[in-house]
Amino acid sequence: MEIEIQFEADEKGYFDRECPNENCLFNFKINTEDWKEKVSDEEVHCPKCGFVAPADKWWTQTQVDRMHEIVLSYATSYAQEELGKAFKDLERSTKNNKYVQIKYEPGQRISFVNNPIGASKEWEQDITCEKCGTRYSVIGSAFFCPCCGYNSASRNFEESMDIVKKMIDSLPEMKDMLMQSYNLDKAETICRGMLEGCIGDIVAAFQKFAHARYLELSGKSLRSNDFQIVEKGSSVFHSICGFDYAHWLSDDELTRMNIYFQRRHLLEHNGGIVDQKYVEKSGDLSYTVGQRLIIKNSDVLDLITIVQKLGKGLLSINPSEETK
Repeated sequence: MEIEIQFEADEKGYFDRECPNENCLFNFKINTEDWKEKVSDEEVHCPKCGFVAPADKWWTQTQVDRMHEIVLSYATSYAQEELGKAFKDLERSTKNNKYVQIKYEPGQRISFVNNPIGASKEWEQDITCEKCGTRYSVIGSAFFCPCCGYNSASRNFEESMDIVKKMIDSLPEMKDMLMQSYNLDKAETICRGMLEGCIGDIVAAFQKFAHARYLELSGKSLRSNDFQIVEKGSSVFHSICGFDYAHWLSDDELTRMNIYFQRRHLLEHNGGIVDQKYVEKSGDLSYTVGQRLIIKNSDVLDLITIVQKLGKGLLSINPSEETK
């Protein structure tokens, strides 16, 4: 016994999917045509966590509930019809019996309802996979193409930078909100911690992007930590393409980038307290040993500008060209 169930797409032509990984359950949308023509039956990737499962495992909870309703409606209607036939037969068989006669009065008919299962309202953020062209839509961050599993390092990097910018813009509002729950000192401390954390977030995002770009260009893998050190990362790219960071950044930009990267190390490993190693590696003479770093909004935005400029340069390298 088969019941045909239809699914409707939203106004953009996308329909809903949900990651079957119980630790994730990420909801996303995928273009209906791409789901039919490009996505394999054996392998679908979660855009959020990268979990892989066959195509028939990606129903949303809403879709599952609606399918259960349709099946129950069909089963109830079918059972009522079969019982009606049975009692009608029994009624006819006892019609001429002078001892026992059965009368059957059917109740209200329950109709089988099989309306198409609709999609949720369309979302704003649409993504097209750089590798296979599959179109999908998400709310928030996504890292993998649902069709081929491709992880776009450049898109993830730019998204990370955008998130940091938005957090910087929202810090005054967040401080006001925190002051309603805590005192001014607590609100100031929390916001300062968030601002300082932005330096680490930017360095980590660039590190992942640079490592992925290096792997794409060279086919080789390195320790991703190598790209936390400006000089080492620069020499690594020079070794495979003949261009170091100075090809895209000025001397002043390289100097500032190195200072910010060294500050990240100091914030994460020394509580932001300046030591001699920081002074030697950064060349930052605006601090003396024993002082604590002060991170400003302008520092974070300056670092974003520098790494985005460098990222654009690294993306301009043609991987088909011979390495120098």
